[in-house]
Amino acid sequence: MGKDRKHMKKVREKRIKSVERQIDKHEDKIENERGRLDTTKDYWKKEIDEKFSKQIEEDEKYLEEN
Repeated sequence: MGKDRKHMKKVREKRIKSVERQIDKHEDKIENERGRLDTTKDYWKKEIDEKFSKQIEEDEKYLEEN
């Protein structure tokens, strides 16, 4: 059981880093690109606020508990 927890901890840590890189990419797009029809600046902001931030919170909470 300890091995599974250790593995999940590594997975969560990697995912946090990956999501943080994705947030950086989105913030860069917000600053430097013109929005398109389906990917507007508001879309990128919404994705950061709702999707990425929530994922990081869940992963950090998991890491604190274990």
